[in-house]
Amino acid sequence: MATATTQVPHLVALDRVMGLPMVELALTKSAETYSRVKNFHRLMYGAFTTIEMSLNTATKLAKPIAMPIATRLGNQIHFVDDKLCRGLDKIEEKVPLVKEKPEQIVQDTYILAFQTISPAIMGVSYINHMILEQAEILRDVTWKKTNQILDTYYGNTAVKGIVSTGVLIDNLLDDYFPPIDGEEMIDLKTAEEDKLLRVLQTIGCLTTKATKRIYSYVIHHFGVVKKDYLVPYVNQLVEFLCLTRSLHEANEKHIEKCKSEEEKDLTNGKEKTN
Repeated sequence: MATATTQVPHLVALDRVMGLPMVELALTKSAETYSRVKNFHRLMYGAFTTIEMSLNTATKLAKPIAMPIATRLGNQIHFVDDKLCRGLDKIEEKVPLVKEKPEQIVQDTYILAFQTISPAIMGVSYINHMILEQAEILRDVTWKKTNQILDTYYGNTAVKGIVSTGVLIDNLLDDYFPPIDGEEMIDLKTAEEDKLLRVLQTIGCLTTKATKRIYSYVIHHFGVVKKDYLVPYVNQLVEFLCLTRSLHEANEKHIEKCKSEEEKDLTNGKEKTN
């Protein structure tokens, strides 16, 4: 029996296939799955154990019959094994990936994907940076041009009118809607050289102050207001809005008057020159 066993043909191609990393991983996962299914329940464990014992018994009974046949077909088996080994050599030569471990394949794929996508990501980042930089430059240029316009005679007149109107509105707010206890005071003073910032801060501060004062005033007084005092409250609010509108119209007329006088002076100067 020992002599017969040594004479049984051996398939080298089968060993090489079983030694491939992907095949080893598949066999390992299959064995783990089979073990989990087998140990899931006692009945399944008994059924699978019976099947395994039956297969082992059938293999032992078939082995004495199959060994002489395999020995007689040894040359043919070696020929087929040689062809399969050559085929595996070609596959490993053309596709080296089959010899790599799954972990290495995943890592190489990640590196390749990163190297492929990285230029596109860098291109998008560069474009985004350029857009933000151009927008910032445009904002600075626009801000500078606006300050240059406001630095002229008409611009100074407009800024002074807005600031003067803001001071009047601020005083009206203090008169008609006095501050509630705990209110944070807003300072309207800004840098003289940045006229646009001064105008925007003046308008923003007044808008915030008016909103807070009117809202706080209404909330504070409506809890204790009587029906007889409701009409005076509304009239007071309307009177404040009318005064604000009148100041705005007066400021607009003053600016237009300054412009017309400046144009008239320029026209007279040209006529004298001619």
